Amino acid sequence: MRRTPGWRKARSVGWIALALTALLALGACGSQSGDEVVTVTSTAGAPVTVSGLDQSAAPSSDTTALNTKVRVSSKPKFGSTDVAPNDPITVTVFSAKIKDLTVTGDDGSNVTGTISDDKATWTVGQHLAYNTTYTFNGTATDADGNDTPFTGTLQTVKPESTVRASFQIPNGTTVGVAAPIIITFAEAIGDKAAAQQTFKLTTDKGDIKGSWGWLQDEDIQGTGVKQSIVHFRPADFWPANTNVHVEANLAGVDYGGGKWGREDISSDFTIGRKQIVQADVNTFHMVVLVDDQVVKNYPVSYGKESVPGRATVSGIHVVTEKFPTFSMCNPDFDYCNVEEKWAVRINNNGEFIHENALTTPYLGKENVSHGCINMGVGDAEEYYNSALYGDPVIVSNTGAQMSEKDSIYDWIYSFADWQKLSAL
Repeated sequence: MRRTPGWRKARSVGWIALALTALLALGACGSQSGDEVVTVTSTAGAPVTVSGLDQSAAPSSDTTALNTKVRVSSKPKFGSTDVAPNDPITVTVFSAKIKDLTVTGDDGSNVTGTISDDKATWTVGQHLAYNTTYTFNGTATDADGNDTPFTGTLQTVKPESTVRASFQIPNGTTVGVAAPIIITFAEAIGDKAAAQQTFKLTTDKGDIKGSWGWLQDEDIQGTGVKQSIVHFRPADFWPANTNVHVEANLAGVDYGGGKWGREDISSDFTIGRKQIVQADVNTFHMVVLVDDQVVKNYPVSYGKESVPGRATVSGIHVVTEKFPTFSMCNPDFDYCNVEEKWAVRINNNGEFIHENALTTPYLGKENVSHGCINMGVGDAEEYYNSALYGDPVIVSNTGAQMSEKDSIYDWIYSFADWQKLSAL
């Protein structure tokens, strides 16, 4: 439509009116009555002020006053419940410095912490206990030397259950170069990544290239309760004569499903000499190398491959147990309670290295056993005395391969494939 000359003037007046209205509104937003300020009075009676104002705006007497007031902030905030015991906890003061701060639990414990160099932040220095209320009592001192007391509480979670975990290598033990570090949890846990994040391994040889790998949850004890299992395996065998420290700081870790870590665990052990057994079934001999030098070459007899179920399986076996005498039993081949001497277990499928005097005519000539590595009188005892838990026994050239159904099967994987079993 055609616009009259007065339209432009009328529109200008309207805009001016709107602008004035907006300015009035802005003035109202900046007035004292509209300030978004929350003042909390501590139980000690000192004001602790938290401001919602944009401090970059043009200062007024109100905002200047807020900048000079002592404020205290905690993370998690005071009053929180269900705090994880190993969560980081900090207390920070603004426009002041922390003069002192004590933290006590309702169980009578005193909690350690550190104050930053600028005296502005306190950080908890330890894991807290479950189902405990902690009271924070402190004093903040401003630039004028005035003290402001403050207080607050945090309550840690009460778990539905805590799950025990343990290492299979005890403190002070010496083990072979193929020994994995095994942590077994008393129950199956859901958040394996949360657990793995707490694992720490150090050695006197520096960093060791390796990886944690989670095996399938299993009912190991046959009680109907599945357990979670994780192994650490080096990329290659451990360096000989290495001191190892491993820890899992599991106390306070949330596994999910109401399950939490019960306690921190650790172990210190030593990797011994590098002893490797080379067991090529086609040679009818078992060669023992120590530090890459051949020290023994024993005539032996391996499993009789022509009979199904009697072959010694190929792969890197690991010595797991030793028995001066052991009762052998294999119902599939109609024998049981057969006592054999100097038995070194290398698999959980019934494979041992042991003495068998009955096979003496075949040693070094023919493979006639039911899967074990048979040795002669004297030789078996000598090898038995040299063997350590964790020694590798590398069996080769049989028609049967190790698999996940065997005992310690870590070494059937390439290192790249083993890394895929990590939860992280």
